[in-house]
Amino acid sequence: MKLQVSLDKMRCCSVLIAFLFCIDHVAWLEAAGVHNWSSIFNNNPSKNWAVLVAGTESWVNYRHQANVYHAYRVLRANKIPAKNIITFAYDDIANNPKNPFKGRVFNDYELEDIYKGVVIDYRGKLHVAELKNILTEMYSNKHYNKLVIYLDACSSGSLFRDLLPPNVGIYAVNSAKENEESWSMFCHNKQIGVCLATEFSYAWITDSEFNDLKKRTLDQQYEEVKKRTKDSHVTRYGEMTIGSLPVGKFQGHYDLFSAIFDTLNSILEQSVPTPLRFIIVQVCPFYLEKWPNVVDRRPSSRVHLFSMSRSLMEATTEEEHETAWRKLHRALQLRHIIKETINDIMMDVKTHHKLTVKHLSKRDELMCLKEVFDQFRAHCFTIHQVPEVAQYTTHLMELCKAGYETKTLIESVHIVCS
Repeated sequence: MKLQVSLDKMRCCSVLIAFLFCIDHVAWLEAAGVHNWSSIFNNNPSKNWAVLVAGTESWVNYRHQANVYHAYRVLRANKIPAKNIITFAYDDIANNPKNPFKGRVFNDYELEDIYKGVVIDYRGKLHVAELKNILTEMYSNKHYNKLVIYLDACSSGSLFRDLLPPNVGIYAVNSAKENEESWSMFCHNKQIGVCLATEFSYAWITDSEFNDLKKRTLDQQYEEVKKRTKDSHVTRYGEMTIGSLPVGKFQGHYDLFSAIFDTLNSILEQSVPTPLRFIIVQVCPFYLEKWPNVVDRRPSSRVHLFSMSRSLMEATTEEEHETAWRKLHRALQLRHIIKETINDIMMDVKTHHKLTVKHLSKRDELMCLKEVFDQFRAHCFTIHQVPEVAQYTTHLMELCKAGYETKTLIESVHIVCS
């Protein structure tokens, strides 16, 4: 298995993992990881390893896979070999029936294809409890020297709060505080109809794309990403001294100025005159604050409602208007129903059951949430059916933390949703 073979090869390496998920709160993850063999700066990116995971599915979650494909392209540009990149994704976007650009995926309004050339190794889900087990195993078995994590998710701060000690060689950057939403962007392309990126991921990926990663430190990137992520609070956890290391130690690097001159020469060799703006964007994109006025942002948990509202407003026939109205009305109903369902579960638990567990470890809390959430998805609603489910996973976690037994919570889920 490619993943296990890679883990075996990663012993005593520096590692970067970047989680690019969002709408699923901290229930399911998208991740990107890069692994460097050396404990000092490595001038040979071919010895780096990467793990990329897109943990959501369906057209409305387009942005999550787009983030991962964009990250893949940056890693390849930074000379990390394709065989060293392990990619997880549902792969249901590029050739989705709703995609007007068949076989292509975009991450901003430039509409530059980032899907071509991506090799997807695995398709599936990853739960935070499983993530913690993976990190613990990697640390115990000395699979890495240093580990850097980028986490893009609603309430992402809740994942590493009280979880990362400052002495295990892990440095984590999150897109949002606990109980805070992360935001999506590039949401107004009429043909595609969904958001193309998330604010935090687009910030760190493009920062890596347009800077000299041999000189750019993780601390410098963090400050820039924090400044560019305007609608949520970017935070850090873990071993802060790692922030002084260059980004290229984890993401690879390439000769930025050689690439600029190669691009310029390619443009100048064209017989067709090239607009000045195109030359500037292609040759010096890092000098521009991309899309200062048109980067529309949306809270990730309500992206689907904005898409439906736009379809309603743009309907040109009575039939299209009626169909769009029914979809929006149903989505708003489900939004209300899911809130009532969670409230009913909490009421049933607190009314008919007593606290029996005095204290759970962080791992046991996560395992409790996983088991309860699995039953909720099976008997009540899935995030695919009702995206707002993501907003309420924290309420289930609160019950786990409070000291109710897992089987008690599952019984209440079955009662309410039967």
